[in-house]
Amino acid sequence: MTTKDLTAALIALSEAAAAEREAKAAAMKERGAAEKSKSSSVPKSADAGEGGAIASPLTETAYSDRTFYAPKTSTSTDGIWVVRMRPIKSIKFKDKKDNPLTIDFKEPV
Repeated sequence: MTTKDLTAALIALSEAAAAEREAKAAAMKERGAAEKSKSSSVPKSADAGEGGAIASPLTETAYSDRTFYAPKTSTSTDGIWVVRMRPIKSIKFKDKKDNPLTIDFKEPV
């Protein structure tokens, strides 16, 4: 077999496979237009006491309001540097509207 024969055989197989895929593919059924519906995208008022968003900027209430996890010690891989830190557990804030907000952090491993 020559290269020309192999190329012709490959083209024939490719065309046959494409024709078979087209025959197997079912045409989509026509569904028509969606029915008419009515809805609203207006968010609920934050003043109503339901939901609402945080009003920027956030201001920390006081440093003393922070809570901390137990102190952690980390050592560098070569053992030269040792760092002792108190990971923050939570911080209290107030937003622009004086609403309280607390951010809780996971305990580091």
